[in-house]
Amino acid sequence: MTKQTKNQPRNVATKLIESHLVSGTMKAGEEIGLKIDQTLTQDATGTLVMLELEAMGLGQVKTELSAQYVDHNLLQTDNRNPDDHLFLRSACERFGLWFSPAGSGVSHPVHMERFGKPGKT
Repeated sequence: MTKQTKNQPRNVATKLIESHLVSGTMKAGEEIGLKIDQTLTQDATGTLVMLELEAMGLGQVKTELSAQYVDHNLLQTDNRNPDDHLFLRSACERFGLWFSPAGSGVSHPVHMERFGKPGKT
């Protein structure tokens, strides 16, 4: 962070962090905690995330919106990817995530088009 002068406007990143700060101080090198509004997982990482949610005993995600996309591991040469996709769908139902099946598009642009909101993390 650069030191702000009294009349200097704050940049967008600074405003976003300030509006979502839940712990710590905005000082370079200091650890902070932020409120996260949305999360995005995809099939290459989502399986581990869902297993972690389960291990934590979480009943429901606590974000405004969390989405799981199937757009990375699409090759179906054996049962592993389809089994992961079935697990992801069921985990989304269990934890309250929005599920985007294979063929629905690439996660990052699809997410921004459907759910992106200025000022959200």
